[in-house]
Amino acid sequence: MKVIIGAALAIGLSGGGIAHAQDNEAQDDGTRLQEIVVTAQRRTENIQNVPISVTALSADTLDNARVTDIRNLSGLAPNVLINSQGISSIPTVTIRGIQSGVSSSSVDPKVGIYLDGVYIGRTVGAIFDLADIERVETLRGPQGTLFGRNATAGAISIVTPNPTGKLEGNALLSAGNYDSFRGRLSLNLPSFGIFSARISYLHDEFAGDTPNLLAGKSINFDLREPGIGTLPYAKRLGAKNVDAVQIAVRAEFSPDFDLTYRFDYTDSETVGRPAQTAGFNADSTGALAGGINAFQGLTGGTLNLSRSRLDAVANASSVQPLKVEGHSLIANWDLGTLKLKNIAAYRRFKQDWNTFDLASTGGQKFTAAQLGALLAGDVAGVTAPGVQPGPNDYLFDLLTARTAKQHQFSDELQMLVSTEAFDLTTGLFYFREKGAETNVLGIFQPVANGQVLPTPLDAVFGSGVNQAEAINEAYAAYAQGTYHVTPQIDLTLGGRYTTDRRKTNVIRRSGTAAGGSLGVGTYTETFHKFTYAAILGYRPTDDINAYAKVSSGYVAGGIADGSPYGPESLTSYELGLKTELFDRRLRANFAVYYSDYKDLQIQQFLGGRQIFSNAGRARTYGAEAELEARPARGLMLAANLGYQKFDYRRYILNGVDVADRARALYAPKITAKLSGRYEVEADFGRPFISMDARYRSRSYHTLLPSTNPVTERGTYQTPFWLVDGRIGVDDIRIGGTEFALSVWAQNLFDKDAYTFGPTVINQNVFYDQSRTYGIELKAKF
Repeated sequence: MKVIIGAALAIGLSGGGIAHAQDNEAQDDGTRLQEIVVTAQRRTENIQNVPISVTALSADTLDNARVTDIRNLSGLAPNVLINSQGISSIPTVTIRGIQSGVSSSSVDPKVGIYLDGVYIGRTVGAIFDLADIERVETLRGPQGTLFGRNATAGAISIVTPNPTGKLEGNALLSAGNYDSFRGRLSLNLPSFGIFSARISYLHDEFAGDTPNLLAGKSINFDLREPGIGTLPYAKRLGAKNVDAVQIAVRAEFSPDFDLTYRFDYTDSETVGRPAQTAGFNADSTGALAGGINAFQGLTGGTLNLSRSRLDAVANASSVQPLKVEGHSLIANWDLGTLKLKNIAAYRRFKQDWNTFDLASTGGQKFTAAQLGALLAGDVAGVTAPGVQPGPNDYLFDLLTARTAKQHQFSDELQMLVSTEAFDLTTGLFYFREKGAETNVLGIFQPVANGQVLPTPLDAVFGSGVNQAEAINEAYAAYAQGTYHVTPQIDLTLGGRYTTDRRKTNVIRRSGTAAGGSLGVGTYTETFHKFTYAAILGYRPTDDINAYAKVSSGYVAGGIADGSPYGPESLTSYELGLKTELFDRRLRANFAVYYSDYKDLQIQQFLGGRQIFSNAGRARTYGAEAELEARPARGLMLAANLGYQKFDYRRYILNGVDVADRARALYAPKITAKLSGRYEVEADFGRPFISMDARYRSRSYHTLLPSTNPVTERGTYQTPFWLVDGRIGVDDIRIGGTEFALSVWAQNLFDKDAYTFGPTVINQNVFYDQSRTYGIELKAKF
């Protein structure tokens, strides 16, 4: 830790990376930092004047770091991690130790994700590729007053550009290893009367970095769930093929009133990351899985069992088709002191049937007859010639298939008042969504000649089909005002009253492995909550801003997979300091926080069952530092550093308090990022070189430690660095077009790290992407 702190202080800290959220038009000598403008408090402000922990990243910053979707934002802000849950469309977002990432429509995310002010209700539908963005703002800490929905961890706000009314555009072409190709075009059209428009298109493909040993084979689910049909196994794991489009049309009826319609559509086909087995649970299901695995040398199965990364694995994962669509209409009225804004939006997504090898046993050969013999203790029956598996006979410790869809409507009316004495933001918010999911679960599931085979053991292990529908509504009224007590002191008070109405229709429930106690039926619940924020700000000079803040947030309860659960709440206390020093050559921002976390909503896999419940109570505290420095012309240095500690105070599991053994998931104590860029002026442009290094300390992937030392090693990832680099030339001017040419590399040293490792009968690990590299050409015209 001392080494990391020393490096961070030596290089200078920055949450926003090297580029900036928005450039100030004022010119300088090339050694001053540009102003960063954000809308974190629903009004345009300099980030240094905002009394909250927020990091802003511009399009240039994201391009330089090759952020191709929201998951790549991981580590670009302190104490913020975004990991794939093996499947590309389901991320785990962790802010200040609080984890969000449940796929069920019955569970609200703990991190709110917004696109141009529109709340994205389902995390599953939030991982659209970023075709055209202006900036991304990451807010840390509970969001209980200004943003559309309550959240206990924080918010990620994605802002896309407005049309300019001028004929101009930019394009990007990139190609690299693993047959990767990325092309993007954004075009502003000339204004036509009161109308202006911007159109963007993106195509992104990646062949996958790990061969699948099951390529060429398939699985048919019709005996389990008619209509699924046959799903071919993917040829390579980690692959993706994405097409996305965004359209923005603005109508400026007068200088005081305008309307902007925005449309986004993403059509993606992705394949899960490669899954391996690190060990087996120390319970009856783990012992059975280990016994089946021990016979694979006899049956000819392919083992994915390894403590190191395998060059190829046998995973029963298919392509996952996902379509995401969104429409919004934003109206702005500028009445001088009073400004009104209304955001109306409709969004939907559809995820077609796909299968995913969550337990990493795709190559395991075993028949239903052998399973019955093994359960009876008949070893001779397991080895009998007549029951041996054929070429397409497999047995899965856990087999999953899923389809889901969701649509939502939201409307938010905002009113902003600004005077010399005070600023006020107030509004009304409405949200309604309907989501439906069907999940197939197979525990120790035999597959005969490619057909999922129901057996009498289904009732024993809990195999079957679950189908549910969720209808959620939320109403809220909020207000937050800042009183300028003196030119140096501000007092801010805010509050939000929210009503959440939840309705869950459990349509089918034959797969009891999903856990829960409720059967088929309709269940409704209503929750009411008042959340608040109070902030005291002090600016002794124009370059220093200190603040003290107390705020609260909550997430509504509901029913997930037959498990009723209550709301969770969090109260946070924070001290912050924001400074710009040495004639704006150094920007240094710091924050410390303490949070009291109650009734945590937790999803766990225990004893072959999925459980969703309220854990009890926890506390989380930590510190964050962000700096950016320009010590000399052409040299830009940046870093951020986060420290967090997450302690369970009470966690009742199966009637036992396990708080003394429970571990925070996906929440390393230390995260850090170091960046550097050097550029020089030349006759042919600006040659540059840049490097980014992101660090995370040990992080745990399972709640409780394993009693088996071999298995325990797979429950956590040891500390590691990921290093990215880029070298090239910017500002190559040919005619009226400006070009940039560069070569890039991500995970430069090919670090083998697994950022997801669930315990589902087996202890599994999903390795992150290996080293990628390529060449990129950008153009502005």
